[in-house]
Amino acid sequence: MADKQKAFGAYQHWRVTRDGDGYVWVGLDVAGRSVNVLHKQVLVELNALAKRLSEAKDITGLALYSEKANGFCYGADIGEFNGFETEAEVADHLALVHTGFNQIATLPFPTIALIDGVAVGGGLELALTCDGMLATDQPKTQLGFPEVNLGIMPGFGGSGRAYRRVGMAAVLDLMLGGKSVTAKQAKQIGLVDGLVDGLVDGDKQEAGQEAMTTWLGKQGGAKPKVRPVPKTEDVDAVITEAMATHLHKSRPDHTPAPFAIIDHVRSHHADPDAMSAAEQDMFPVLLLSQGSRGLRRRFALSDQLRKLGRGTPAITHLHVIGGGVMGGDIAALAALLGVQVTLADADPKALDAAHARAKALFDKRLANAKDKTAALGRLTIYTYSADGEAMAQAVSQADFILEAVAEDLAIKQKVLAEAERHAKPDAVLASNTSSIALTDIATALKNPKHFIGMHFFNPAPVMPLVEVIAHATSSETAVQRGLGLCQQLKKMPLPCQSAPGMSAGFLVNRALLPYITTAIDTHLGGVAADQIDQALIDFGMPMGPIELADQIGLDIVLAASTPLTPPMSQATATALCAHIEAGRLGRKSGEGFYKWEGNKAIRPRARYRLAELADLAESLLQPMVDASRAAVKEGVVASADMADAGMLFGAGFPAFRGGILFWAGYE
Repeated sequence: MADKQKAFGAYQHWRVTRDGDGYVWVGLDVAGRSVNVLHKQVLVELNALAKRLSEAKDITGLALYSEKANGFCYGADIGEFNGFETEAEVADHLALVHTGFNQIATLPFPTIALIDGVAVGGGLELALTCDGMLATDQPKTQLGFPEVNLGIMPGFGGSGRAYRRVGMAAVLDLMLGGKSVTAKQAKQIGLVDGLVDGLVDGDKQEAGQEAMTTWLGKQGGAKPKVRPVPKTEDVDAVITEAMATHLHKSRPDHTPAPFAIIDHVRSHHADPDAMSAAEQDMFPVLLLSQGSRGLRRRFALSDQLRKLGRGTPAITHLHVIGGGVMGGDIAALAALLGVQVTLADADPKALDAAHARAKALFDKRLANAKDKTAALGRLTIYTYSADGEAMAQAVSQADFILEAVAEDLAIKQKVLAEAERHAKPDAVLASNTSSIALTDIATALKNPKHFIGMHFFNPAPVMPLVEVIAHATSSETAVQRGLGLCQQLKKMPLPCQSAPGMSAGFLVNRALLPYITTAIDTHLGGVAADQIDQALIDFGMPMGPIELADQIGLDIVLAASTPLTPPMSQATATALCAHIEAGRLGRKSGEGFYKWEGNKAIRPRARYRLAELADLAESLLQPMVDASRAAVKEGVVASADMADAGMLFGAGFPAFRGGILFWAGYE
């Protein structure tokens, strides 16, 4: 870190120097990667370095830090994990890691780590091998154990080392919650020993170097005493509370990792070193479990979608046509996230409601009055009748024009054609259609190359996925700007295609609605609605298809299913019409297939044989499988991966199962 240092060996991924005070400075800088990850070669080099350090003479301290400006270390290389096929392979990898990490932990001189930026998973475990830990007091600095989100647990010795620092309650919260803590929070719970103020970035690492030098100087070359085993007043009480907080929605047959973490801590709380060592027995089993395979696939798909549209010029002015729930909420979300938004509708009452929902969203998401006022200032509302000229001016200035009116071809054509007349030449026009072929809408436009689909899911501020839909003449620029807008709105874009001959519904509705209508058909055939819903809940869905129909609204299910191929059965269509005519629309009317109390369906619970539920779930999911396969075959989505991403993030397919086609064994 300083000019007076001299090289201490040559490594590809570690910059190692020794200064005149006998301090060795170890900077992690993984070659060929934008961020530090602990792939095998990095770990092999660390083992060689650790061995040399343990044999070296006249070293009085070690300082560990990152040479990269964008984080300390993001942990293990998940891609390597995906390549392991046997528990023995995993165990061999862990043995390599534990050997090197234990050597660092037992060096005969004091060691200090500086965390500047992200230190999660194996990255945090690496820092924990040091006697002392400092963290920069900046928003970018985050520490945590996210492994449970991948169906695993810490495997590089971090559980016992963190437990020795923070105690049982805090280490369980870190491992079971899977969420990162800030530097200040890490200091409060004892995970780090001190905070460093000032910029620690790139070549400007003076504050961090000074803090580590000061800490090492206080040790005088002597190894600090080992921290005592944390005392827990009531082990059972702590574990019971952790289970109530983190495991109330989990099942060991779906995601065994959180239950394994509980057993791990309970079994080894008297000996932190044994806790670290025991990871080598539990981690291989968890990594090769079905739950971990599914969750790691979900993580990879999420990462893939979130990269789409990066680097696209930002949309500075979004114009939304349609102030209903969907249009109003999209406008509010964009304003919340810094986009200048104009919103137009013919109905003043709809706009009043949209404004009220926007204000509620800002109150919920923003911490201070200044930010709330700024967000409201970015949202301007126009009524067609009263503000025609001003609205036309807004359209002419917008970079991106999004239509979110009723799902009616004629209405969509009319409002988009009108918008096109006022729009600047390079503005993107988009429809929030859920099922209408874009080629049909585009016939009303003079220049359809600027036209795409942007299908948001309800509620727009919450649902993470947006289908970004191209048609035959959509320009690549228009599609990229749609993907980029998703980035600005913190959404995951799913690229789709719409073309003549393709079934309606794009991906998610096309696969989800037949699943719902098949469930209704099965219920009409004599199977209890509660049994159907329980079968899918046992499978891992957030709710069953009958309850979901009530949640969506039976009128919407009927309308959205009508364009789909194959069509719903006549029995289901008749039943839905009867419910609608009687005013039983589902949750919003207080009754549908179930009676509702507020947001809760009153389901008549009963006991069912697990094997029957499993068979029922498999049969009811077959239409979803078939529709997803067809979407891939027709080119609606580019691959089975994209079909699975759509159903995971747009339809709530169980994350631990990895996707509908992954579960079905489709290749």
